[in-house]
Amino acid sequence: MKKLLILVLSFVLFSCDNGPSAAAYVAEGNKGLIHKLPYREALAEYNKAIELKPDYAVAYAGRGQLKIKMHDFFGAMNDLQKALSLDPKLTGLYYFIGLAKEQVGDHAGSQVAYTKAIALEPKNAQAYAARGFVRQILKDQNGTLQDFNAAIAIKPDSFADVYVARGLLKIQMNDKSGGCADLHQSLKLLPDSITRHYIEINCR
Repeated sequence: MKKLLILVLSFVLFSCDNGPSAAAYVAEGNKGLIHKLPYREALAEYNKAIELKPDYAVAYAGRGQLKIKMHDFFGAMNDLQKALSLDPKLTGLYYFIGLAKEQVGDHAGSQVAYTKAIALEPKNAQAYAARGFVRQILKDQNGTLQDFNAAIAIKPDSFADVYVARGLLKIQMNDKSGGCADLHQSLKLLPDSITRHYIEINCR
């Protein structure tokens, strides 16, 4: 299963006479994204920020990412899209919109969002990897292979799961030697019994 990578936004803290600022509430909420605060407590902090400042794009962005971790994918999409409507410069959120859409089975919509993320950030290896998995579901073998190739070219030591998926895809496409090389590379990056099983079956 792909690891979900969560973007943590940084904010400047400041205080006001009437209590914590919206930025301070967001900073507390961000602790939920890095597992330093329980999700529900972090959610409450984002809610306070939005209550205090209803047009605060970064609060919606953080809450949307947190909702992905809480498996509230529809809520996440609403918040992330709201954040983008308030601040179109938050283009990194397209990756998370793609992730949320993927989780609810909207693979076509997910692919569109990942494509936007890649267009805006051509070196976004995670977006290439994620789009590759979506294309695999959509049975686009060539597109899948292209995306896995791009992800690995950008970050060759970061995607054990992509090496496995690309290896099995290459074997399906009658490139056994290339596929087995990928499976062995995955095993070097992350020793895993399932990968060993794939090697035993396919690479004798």
